[in-house]
Amino acid sequence: MVKNYSLCLEVLRRLQKAGVLSEIVVIGSWCIYFYKNYFSGVNYSSSIRTRDIDFLAPIPFKLKKKVDIPELLKDLGFIMDFHIKGYIRLIHPELIVEFLVPERGKGSDKPYPLPQLGINAQALRFLDFLLKNSVKLKLVI
Repeated sequence: MVKNYSLCLEVLRRLQKAGVLSEIVVIGSWCIYFYKNYFSGVNYSSSIRTRDIDFLAPIPFKLKKKVDIPELLKDLGFIMDFHIKGYIRLIHPELIVEFLVPERGKGSDKPYPLPQLGINAQALRFLDFLLKNSVKLKLVI
């Protein structure tokens, strides 16, 4: 478990340094790691943690520059995994990096392209709620 915490923090460091982290939201079970600092004084911990760290990108995605995420994480041992539905995940023995976007309207079975990041994201319903109710934390790394 220590390995994937360290790896997760390194992924976040690189995304921050590349200017991407301020444009996306960490969602899913990895949020709990950061909640412990935000909700100090509350005795809560979760034993549930998935191997994947999910990043939610808003639509439209407004990152001004291009950042090749697969290349950014390649030397850490991440390899691109092309899911049968067309979206791209980055796989490592300790951690999986996935990008998600809110699905709107009638939906689509196609992935959502994020050319600024060099990936295709998976669209899922009801993620707009998370974007509208997110908490900003200062990442000190």
